[in-house]
Parts: sequence; C-alpha cells; structure tokens
Amino acid sequence: MDELHQHFGLSDPVGEVANMLDNLCMKPSNKISTYNVDFMCYASQLGWGNSILCHRYYQGLPNRIQDPISIREQGKPTSFQDMYTLAMTINHYYWEQDRKRHHARQAEKEALESHSQKQGKASTSGSVMAS
Repeated sequence: MDELHQHFGLSDPVGEVANMLDNLCMKPSNKISTYNVDFMCYASQLGWGNSILCHRYYQGLPNRIQDPISIREQGKPTSFQDMYTLAMTINHYYWEQDRKRHHARQAEKEALESHSQKQGKASTSGSVMAS
C-alpha cells in the first residue's frame, strides 16, 4: 500500500491544497456560500496567517464584490474575519437588488402583455362593430 501511495499518491498534499486555494475563484453567477465552504475547507488545511487569508479570499471574489470593497472610504479590511463579513454583506445586498430588478422586469412584462391583450380586444371589437 505504501508503494502505491508513493507512486500514485500526492507528493505534496499541502502544496496541492495551497494551489487549489490559490486558484479558487467565485464564479460571478454563484452565491458566496459555495465559495466560502471551499475556501474554509482549503484554508483549514494550511495554517496560513490572517493577512494572507484575507488577501487570498479577496482575490477569489468576483468584481461585483471586489469593487465595492476596493472603493470603501475606510479601505479594504485587513483581517480575514472582517473581509469575510463585508463580502457576505455585499453579496447579500447584490442578490437582494437582483431579486428586485427581476420582479420589476416581471411586472413590466406582465403590464405590457396585459396592455397588448387589451389593445387586441379593442381592435377586434372595433372591427366587429364596423361589420
């Protein structure tokens, strides 16, 4: 078994996990929870310090979260916990606004459809009266 592990196992498990964390990025369409679970899983295996985790966490965030963080008057958080909390807040706000935009578009679409149906009925009844 040791020989199999030696030939086919990970030669540097910590290096592999570090590489996975370095390449971890939150996809723009994803919610932050998936990114957080993966990040915490990898980070827990590394023992990296607070500031490097903070930096690495920020680097993996999509622009829609990075941008508000980078333009803050107070600057970027310097602790991982503060960065994590701020990213969660921004992500929550983003999806809340996205839901509002979706509902507004849906209401607009329904209003247009209703208006079109009324216009169709009015032109149909007008042509019936003309006959």
